[in-house]
Amino acid sequence: MSSSADSTSSQFLHAAPLPGLLNGKPFHGSASYDVKDPHNPSKTLHQVSSITVQDVPAVIDVAQKAFKSWKNSSVIERRNIFIRAGQILRERIPELAKIEFEETTSSEGWAGFEMTLAADSIEETAAAATNALRGEIATTESHQRAYIERCPYGVVLGMAPWNAPLTLCQRAVLQPIMAGNTAILKTSEMSPRTHMILAEVMQQAGLPAGVLSIVHVAPEDAPGVVEAFIKHDAVGKVNFTGSTRVGSIVASLCGKYIKPVVLELGGKAPAIVCEDADLELAANAIKFGGLFHSGQICMATQTAIVHESVVDKFLELLTDKYPRASADPTDGAALRGLFTTVSANRVKEIVDDALSKGAKIVAGEHKVEGNVVQPVLLANVTEDMRVYREEMFAPVFSVLTFTDYEKAIHYANDHDYGLAASVFSKDIDRAYKLARQIDAGMIHTNGPSVHDAPCVPHGGMKKSGFGRFNGIEGIREWSQLKVITINEPHPYPAPSA
Repeated sequence: MSSSADSTSSQFLHAAPLPGLLNGKPFHGSASYDVKDPHNPSKTLHQVSSITVQDVPAVIDVAQKAFKSWKNSSVIERRNIFIRAGQILRERIPELAKIEFEETTSSEGWAGFEMTLAADSIEETAAAATNALRGEIATTESHQRAYIERCPYGVVLGMAPWNAPLTLCQRAVLQPIMAGNTAILKTSEMSPRTHMILAEVMQQAGLPAGVLSIVHVAPEDAPGVVEAFIKHDAVGKVNFTGSTRVGSIVASLCGKYIKPVVLELGGKAPAIVCEDADLELAANAIKFGGLFHSGQICMATQTAIVHESVVDKFLELLTDKYPRASADPTDGAALRGLFTTVSANRVKEIVDDALSKGAKIVAGEHKVEGNVVQPVLLANVTEDMRVYREEMFAPVFSVLTFTDYEKAIHYANDHDYGLAASVFSKDIDRAYKLARQIDAGMIHTNGPSVHDAPCVPHGGMKKSGFGRFNGIEGIREWSQLKVITINEPHPYPAPSA
């Protein structure tokens, strides 16, 4: 790493307390809080300098001033910065992934994977920008041309979670920035140091001061701070990735202050396995989709809906070498714990409910210790059980069976969510027809529900949210259309005396 990178790192990633980013410099708010080790809540990992409502005007003022020049920068200039940022991130993934591993419950494999995905996304945003922001000319009448331009909103507020911290924080602010906005990132209280990687990478890449601001907020201060940001006149649009419960609150605030918002919320991804499916492929993809990152992915497979004629063979393949979880990253377990003990206890309650109503464990172990939830696969699940409809966000999912495809579609859609899904069949026409009947933003044929390619739109239906990140659509989401007409001299039938 170069000396300039060392200097930047000392300002941000390894400073104590952890600062935010404002006007290109470390920023200390008027409050602070401690980040605890999720596997050992009695241990403090680091102290974080956080903001309160009184700091909000100063943060917005910086972003608002930077917008005046950034909105007039060329797409080529923005693209070159993003290309450099992608290169810098790729070169430093082994080093930076350790920060995520130490701060969160991410495994080493997940941390490296999601940082690679973040680099992919930054580079794809650069590649798609010129097409995404291209205007049009319409000939409305013989004497008139209409220029249809894409212009930015102003200051964008982005709020990102901890579970894929770098991927989700960079898309929350970088796609808006590519569209000509300036952006403020409110970090997750669970992963602020990992989110600050973005400050370091973008500064090294040459992003002008003030275009990106990053602030940390203590949980008790978050409601007031978020509302203060949203209601400010300079904030033109908002995005939030996280739980449906909090997303509803953010949407209500945006409605109150008439601000457009993009929401990417919870999921309950189903996977339909047809009788002609490649069962080994389906089992591997569903195990990956249901258990990777301990199921703490909004697209995680929650329900395997399997044709009755093949369920026995499918379960034999699915349950082979079923993994385990551990708080100790050195003992060889494939999975780590959940992000909080509260979350783990909720999972225990839902599984207890299912077992009390007749569900059966077919793989794994129903065991919760602290924040560590052992993987569990349930069968004999019925519609009156909480596990049937509620998002688990844990390494727990169910197997349902069907003989009638209408029943399979019923199971796939019979919940509040609509983010991702999978269909497994060797008959692609059948798989496509089934996919069209599933209410979800992304349906993957013969592939896992966990999939987020930076070049295709990412977002959900129903209570999984609305709006899209990624690719051309993800950049256009942060621009609004403006029509400017050019008129030649022409007589008008104006009223006259």
